[in-house]
Amino acid sequence: MKKIIMLFLIISLSGLGFIISSCTKLTEPEDETLSFSFPLLNKKHDLYYHLNHNARSIELLFNEDIDQSTVNGSIGLSDKNGSLNSQFDIGFYGKLLTLKFHQDFSLNDGWKYLLTITKDLKYVNGMNLKNDITVELRTTGEPIHVTDSTKTIKGTIQRNSIVCISDVHMGDSRATTENYCEFKDNAEALENFLDFILISPKVKQLVLCGDLLDEWMVPYDVAPFNSLVGIHNSEDYFQAIANNPVNFQIFDKFRDIANHPNIELVYIPGNHDMLVTQDIIEKIIPGIIWEGNVAGLGIYSPLYDIIMEHGHRYDLFNCPQPLVNNGHMIPPGYFITRLYAKGLASQNSYILVDYIPTKGSFEFFTAWNIAFLYILSEFNMDCPDMNSPNVKMTGIDDYYDNFSFNGAYDMYAANIEDLWQQTQNVNQVPVPIDVLTGIWNGIDLSGAPITEYMINPSTSQYKIIIFGHSHYPHLMVYPPGKNYTSIYANSGSWVDPEYSKYNVRTFVVLNPGEWTGSEIDVIMLYKYDPDGLGYAPVLITEESIDID
Repeated sequence: MKKIIMLFLIISLSGLGFIISSCTKLTEPEDETLSFSFPLLNKKHDLYYHLNHNARSIELLFNEDIDQSTVNGSIGLSDKNGSLNSQFDIGFYGKLLTLKFHQDFSLNDGWKYLLTITKDLKYVNGMNLKNDITVELRTTGEPIHVTDSTKTIKGTIQRNSIVCISDVHMGDSRATTENYCEFKDNAEALENFLDFILISPKVKQLVLCGDLLDEWMVPYDVAPFNSLVGIHNSEDYFQAIANNPVNFQIFDKFRDIANHPNIELVYIPGNHDMLVTQDIIEKIIPGIIWEGNVAGLGIYSPLYDIIMEHGHRYDLFNCPQPLVNNGHMIPPGYFITRLYAKGLASQNSYILVDYIPTKGSFEFFTAWNIAFLYILSEFNMDCPDMNSPNVKMTGIDDYYDNFSFNGAYDMYAANIEDLWQQTQNVNQVPVPIDVLTGIWNGIDLSGAPITEYMINPSTSQYKIIIFGHSHYPHLMVYPPGKNYTSIYANSGSWVDPEYSKYNVRTFVVLNPGEWTGSEIDVIMLYKYDPDGLGYAPVLITEESIDID
């Protein structure tokens, strides 16, 4: 009984406390705070609001009605050149306040604006801000397919865009007819895309960021070089890719771009075309700009804080391995690719499935065996005779004798790990990594730009890093949040859709602030998709970063 009485008293006192508290709030209200939001804009990285560069107004929604007599002089808009207050009028719709731009004013694309609200702005009840507030707005980048005819007429469009594509993986005629080429169905789209580049008034450079030509994708029982089809060496092989009827018109477009008076065509080698040389690619595409820096590797920096490469430099399985066997450079990934090509040739169609090995030990022998068994399983292939010299070489990378798969494995397993640090020195890796990281980079490349360029003081001058190689198109800021200092972009691939678990026909567009006159660099990720009449760029995502 006593417990019941005590419980009743506690509940009663709690109720009394609530009543007293409620009365206190009614008689002594807390200070109201003036607040507002942008109902039509998204805030990115808790740093800025993203505003369409074609916007004709900016809307602000306040939490209470504003005293209209306090508005003039209390709201301002500016950019790097000064005040823009004379370029808009202010309208009121209850709690909604709108900055309406004048007809003869338009926002710049990829531009930083500052909107300021001073404490002179008040509610109808007299409340105001305790301090002035400045909000950063950034406009979207203008697509390279400009549709604003007035800008064209006024001559205001400038060539200030860098377009980057990678991982097209073109093959020769045998590859397309025998079904072991990953690029065939996208040929029409790529040809259309190159026409689009040629007519765009904004493109200044087109960068081919590796694996345009695919010398690796050959079934292990097919001779890479074959005099019967006129292929005696790597130069012939790459010429055969350019002469493949599927690719022929595409290379005509590349030649047109390379010789365009206002567009530069840049070539960076990847792993599948690591045996291409400057001499070879210039014969195929006269006028192209070669950006190889080490045998089998390339790097391109169009501006001091921007860097582009294929990305295989950090992948133990796919980077050049010049020390494993003196005089040769192809890595173990070449032999795994030959097995994969055999699987492609044996299938009418194939959908790529994720390959993520179990976490734990990633020693070379484990990674090799997992990759090998994975391919056999996915294609339901019989295991080849591992000791039979059934991998035909015919002179590729100066290997004239055929290999067995066990022989290839033994060659790399003997010293690839021991030589890894020296190999990275030869390959000019900025920040050497351990073996396990080198193997993991062949599975997930997104950690490599962080290690190599984002957290290392000696390479921190690069704010924008663009890779290919992984076929995974995306943009990433680092570190996450408003204090990010770098952006990583991957340009994805142009392989046929059935061979990718990611978006294909993707590309990156970069508008450097140094060229546009903006305070920010803007980078956009697109895919090139059918639109009913042909193809058109579709924006996937966009990021920007201060140029200072």
